Amino acid sequence: MLAKTAKIMVVDDMKMMRTSLRTFLHSLGYEKIVEAVDGQDAIEKHAMEEPKFIFMDIVMPNVTGNEALRHIRSNDKTTPIVMLTSVSDEALIKECESLGITGYLLKPLTRDTGPQALAGMLEKV
Repeated sequence: MLAKTAKIMVVDDMKMMRTSLRTFLHSLGYEKIVEAVDGQDAIEKHAMEEPKFIFMDIVMPNVTGNEALRHIRSNDKTTPIVMLTSVSDEALIKECESLGITGYLLKPLTRDTGPQALAGMLEKV
């Protein structure tokens, strides 16, 4: 499992989703959470903050999650990245898998399922 002191980046264009993810991660004992509001912000914050794990939405304005994933992977092949999506588009998920994601989670994540789903992904590293 990822060390509790590790920095985790949460990328989603919806503030409510970022807040929920932060809350779920805090409930698991993670305190170092970096938020990004879209793919471009994720690219910039990844370079500055060097997170040890990334949860990233796929469908976002400006730069999508899969575009940000492609850019991040061009410089960083090892940081675990879990894609979050409300759309079960198999082609899009396969594209993300080909770019080296750790996994993906379907939204919405609820208070009952969210912490368990995130913990399951964090245990993979």
